[in-house]
Amino acid sequence: MKERVYVDRLFADYEDTPEITDFKEEIAGNLTERVKELVSKGLDQEKAFDEATAELGDITAIADEVGKKNRNKAIAQMYMSSKVPVTKRTAAGLTGASGLLLLAVGAALITLFSEAGGSAAYYSSAVLLSVACGLYTYFGLTQETASHYAMKNSRALAYGAVCLAGFLGAGLAAASFFAAGVELAVSVGIKAVFVIPAVCALIFLLVTEPKRQKPWVKSMIEREIENSMKYHSDMVNPVKAARFGVASGGLWLLAIAVFVTLGFFVGWQYAWLVFLFTLAAQVFMVITIFDKK
Repeated sequence: MKERVYVDRLFADYEDTPEITDFKEEIAGNLTERVKELVSKGLDQEKAFDEATAELGDITAIADEVGKKNRNKAIAQMYMSSKVPVTKRTAAGLTGASGLLLLAVGAALITLFSEAGGSAAYYSSAVLLSVACGLYTYFGLTQETASHYAMKNSRALAYGAVCLAGFLGAGLAAASFFAAGVELAVSVGIKAVFVIPAVCALIFLLVTEPKRQKPWVKSMIEREIENSMKYHSDMVNPVKAARFGVASGGLWLLAIAVFVTLGFFVGWQYAWLVFLFTLAAQVFMVITIFDKK
């Protein structure tokens, strides 16, 4: 495998420790996945390999830190620090969306301060703003990032259409109510016609959303979940929990007894202070019993 040979050559001068071996295996696997992804986008095998290896950066510098850092964090740092270039298509789309957004805001401000155009200008602004939001959504989702692969065009288009419909409904409803003087019930009805289907479509898209995370992000998340579960399983250790329950119960029984005694012999205005000391003692117990060495 070409990717494995490439990684082995990079680490030829390194001692073959278990940490470095695991590091090499994960880098080779991620490199293979990235080459497959680029090939599926139309690049030939050689160009895909060259681009994938260029994205790695100086992995030997990261390897020097493997002994000092968590391996998955080191790998994530390496890939997340590599900047994925914005495609010309995405740049052109976002530029066009920005132009529409500025045009929508400008038309609304001109109408607001000069009363030129009337309610039609507000309706036009609502439409332009909605289209701009839809374009932002579409081109943002189809742009690959350091942590996520680009979304498929058809699905990104669906998200863009949902965003457009939602903003269009809200914009037309606001323009009809504030600019055209339409009754509130009619304005709400206009909004519902667009927003309710948009929300339903959005829920469907989110529920059926496939994973777009890159391999190194998945491994990092899995390791973080594993560490979190291990930590919390230690925190809810039944022996520690039983020890804390018994000690806590005894402490509060003693506090109640002292409270009653002080109330009768010293005064109720001072007796309540015992609960402050008891609460402080219980905090100390939590720190002591559940302390993780």
